[in-house]
Amino acid sequence: MNHIKRIISVTLNSDLVSTVKHCLAKIGLNQGTFISGFIHFIANNKILPFKKLTRTEEETACKISTIRALENNECEFEKKKTIQKSINEEAFIVAKQVLQDYKLTVSHAIRMLYETFVITGKMPYQFELLPIAE
Repeated sequence: MNHIKRIISVTLNSDLVSTVKHCLAKIGLNQGTFISGFIHFIANNKILPFKKLTRTEEETACKISTIRALENNECEFEKKKTIQKSINEEAFIVAKQVLQDYKLTVSHAIRMLYETFVITGKMPYQFELLPIAE
């Protein structure tokens, strides 16, 4: 079955991206799978798998990621990185509608996904790619 794909583009703090990329590699995942799984989780469960972060929590995630990037000699303090990933169009549409209830854009939700992962050190959702629930 051929699913229609959508390319999403998100600009994030480059230290945050670097830190998440390293952590995902340790568990055998990449950013594309991480983001796609997140979008599918929201589309299938109709909920955000973590609480919205406060400004302080967002800043804490950035500080943690800068420290980890320094430890890996990859620090690019205050620089931005744009990541583009291909995701299922149907899942994107459903997730976008769900996120509107939380007053979040898809980009903001993905940033919070990265920040939550850095703060907790755990997958913020149960990982599985399933067909979209009707």
